[in-house]
Amino acid sequence: MDFEYIKNFIKEAGLPNFRIAQVREAVFNKGISSWQEASSLPAALRDQLDSEYPILSFKVSKIVCSQQDKVAKALLTLKDGLQIETVLLKPQDSWSVCVSSQVGCALHCSFCSTGKMGFKRDLTAEEIADQVLFWFQYIRKEKLGERISSVVFMGMGEPLLNYVNVLKAARALSNPDYLNIGARHISISTSGIADKLHKLAVDLPQANLAISLHNADNAERSKMMPVNRKFDLDDLKKALEEYIAMTGRQVFLEYSVIENINSRPEHIRKLADWIYSIKDNYLLHVNLIACNLGRGEKTEDRIVKDFAAGLKGMGIGVTIRKSMGNDILAACGQLASQKK
Repeated sequence: MDFEYIKNFIKEAGLPNFRIAQVREAVFNKGISSWQEASSLPAALRDQLDSEYPILSFKVSKIVCSQQDKVAKALLTLKDGLQIETVLLKPQDSWSVCVSSQVGCALHCSFCSTGKMGFKRDLTAEEIADQVLFWFQYIRKEKLGERISSVVFMGMGEPLLNYVNVLKAARALSNPDYLNIGARHISISTSGIADKLHKLAVDLPQANLAISLHNADNAERSKMMPVNRKFDLDDLKKALEEYIAMTGRQVFLEYSVIENINSRPEHIRKLADWIYSIKDNYLLHVNLIACNLGRGEKTEDRIVKDFAAGLKGMGIGVTIRKSMGNDILAACGQLASQKK
């Protein structure tokens, strides 16, 4: 919901300013999903808002819940009929939302289902932020308790190729008058659009940056991630050094381990060498995850643990992330939806 539009509508209609506060309370504190639930507003105003300013910019077509983890996935149908997916998950003690930034993706990473869709269009800032608002409504409706504490731009699409709308959405989500999710609890994950990292450091210096690396060999990474042909590891190194110098923030290197593709001892050595070649590399931290190969299938845990042990033996900070939502195709790299 674009709250600024509604604020302007209330002002232009000559309604008292306290109506703005009532709308804010109903939407961002109570989590209403229909204007008819906003009992503090006059019936005529509720009807007009229902007609002209729907709370969400899409329809919720389907929600599925994992039987293994605290994960839910929603299929959303946009106004033009295109569809996206978004995920609610609870990796620890609080809820996190994984949002999509594009319909499909143009980068065609070999291990990602979204890339197989091709690119359809960018999402608007409203469509991005509304994914979080929808899950906020869901948590309230289902009485799930804790609020949403973090948002990760790791869903469908490449966030930095929809930079303006991602920036607007992130700023809206962190606005204290709205959902008030602090910038340090917002993470932007990119496949390595090196020429946007300077802008990100200027515009969102407190947000978390995650780089989907997955290989530290240029030739192999280009096969896995064609974006590496435009922004290779040297470009990424230079951009990261500038980003770290500007922000002083820790950067996460995401590495999805695939047996015999990027999991061998030489891959560990090349990754460590690349990290050590970067100035202020103590601010780089590797997040390993078992690659999701299909419904219920993923790289064996022992392979990921061996990779982690190899990195730790070379003095590299590393964490093994738990793969969640694999049974409902809600894990990393599995989001893919299009109008049938």
